[in-house]
Amino acid sequence: MTEKQNNKIFKIKDLAHLELKYSNTFYECSQKHYHNMLCILALKNGNAKVIIEEKEIILQKDKLVIINPNEVHFSMSESFSQDYYVIYIDRNWYRNLQSSIFNTNDVIALSNEIFDLQIVEEFFELFETLYLNNEVIEKELKLFEFLSKIFDTCVDESIVLKIDNRTQIANEFKNYIENNIESKLTLAQISDALGFSPYHIIRICNQDFGLSANAYIVNKRVHRAKKMIADGMEISQVATQIGFYDQSHLTNIFKKVFAMTPKAYQNSILKEK
Repeated sequence: MTEKQNNKIFKIKDLAHLELKYSNTFYECSQKHYHNMLCILALKNGNAKVIIEEKEIILQKDKLVIINPNEVHFSMSESFSQDYYVIYIDRNWYRNLQSSIFNTNDVIALSNEIFDLQIVEEFFELFETLYLNNEVIEKELKLFEFLSKIFDTCVDESIVLKIDNRTQIANEFKNYIENNIESKLTLAQISDALGFSPYHIIRICNQDFGLSANAYIVNKRVHRAKKMIADGMEISQVATQIGFYDQSHLTNIFKKVFAMTPKAYQNSILKEK
């Protein structure tokens, strides 16, 4: 395995739907959150604890942990871990791939744990292919082969993610937050704008998103901030523009969700991989 920089995010030129992460030890993400991505996690040695939708899962050698798009999760480091690998796959790209294979518009959930040793080994081979300066088509083919193997062996087509199956209140709340993410939002303000009581908004957020209203807003902000930082915007400007109190506030939340500071993330992005 090629030596890699520690705790870095790697982007791949011409494959915008992919991100890679490597660190020589597991860094925990202590705040409940979710991503609009499929996340595939692996460790070479040791173990860590990942809580997915309130279910405790141990990440360890010879095992993959899958976090499906929009699954609420957080993680905790254990006493020892070594060589932590993650492949992130954009949800929309992944949905389109599944649609072409399974003829469905839903996102079919993968098992959160895969114990197949051959698939685990193929994951590390895939990571290496994606990381190295191989031809783009070689990277694409390797990714398709790996996902096809998982679909053939680890998928129950009847288990789908309820990403778009939300109540009217939840959808209106989601749209309002996305359109007003830069504002200093309050529950009273949101309640007045949507015409629903604060109680209903609180209940629906927990029911439909698995997060409190505040946690949902913070999650949206930090992911928007990540994209803006990746696009080259100054971190201090991102913090104020996206509704954080200041750069320190953004840094604190960013570390809890992505296990690195915004500056480390910005410095780690390799545009030409």
